[in-house]
Amino acid sequence: MPWSDAEYAEFRKNGYRLVRGLLSPQEIAGLNADVPALLNGDEAADRMHREREKSGAVRQVYGADRYAPRYRALARHPEILGPVRELTGNDVYVWHSKINVKDAFEGTVWLWHQDYGYWMWDGVEPKLISVMVLLDRATINNGCLMVVAGSHTWGRQEHYADTVTTSYKQWCLDVPTLKERVREDDIRHITGEPGDVLFFDCNLVHGSGHNMSPLPRKTFIVAYNDLANKPKPVENPRPDWVVAREFEAVR
Repeated sequence: MPWSDAEYAEFRKNGYRLVRGLLSPQEIAGLNADVPALLNGDEAADRMHREREKSGAVRQVYGADRYAPRYRALARHPEILGPVRELTGNDVYVWHSKINVKDAFEGTVWLWHQDYGYWMWDGVEPKLISVMVLLDRATINNGCLMVVAGSHTWGRQEHYADTVTTSYKQWCLDVPTLKERVREDDIRHITGEPGDVLFFDCNLVHGSGHNMSPLPRKTFIVAYNDLANKPKPVENPRPDWVVAREFEAVR
């Protein structure tokens, strides 16, 4: 269903919008049926990149939209693409996609950050929109996403590289910035059911806690870039599983 003017205004004010029940239970069942093979595949054979927790559990799988037909179709879902095109004002391509995994009792924290805190180094302007599909129930206990409403209006904040907290280097906001900027009342927990879909701005401050629950928490995130915002040459460019080098408009 197309968004109303009020719903676009909600996104522009808060930097995000959660759409309940965008995907059907049947669609979610199909996506989840593919997950075991995506998590456990052979990277040399399937060309998908995987990050792991210190325990060895898979933390992220990049590239499902390239190699898994259901995920490719999801990245082209009209009820996702319509709002994304409207928000960017242009056609878009897939910057990257990833399945984020927080296994029961194992999934670890994502520190407070803006996605553009990573992506600015890739030679693009902040014209990207991310879409997160809940594949599992998301609760406060299993490490649901947290966002700071309205923080996209701050513009990009300085980030530093944390290489200690988890197995994965994270670019994140430092504590003095957080103490200055973040108010408790602006922190929102993105809880929901499988099939709920979150749209969010690349400068929205967000993070998540550890999974302290017996419930796993999986999400599929597609980052879309304005077709006119292709990366400029940079030193030490990142690999194409995280910064796409193919600029086909998504239809």
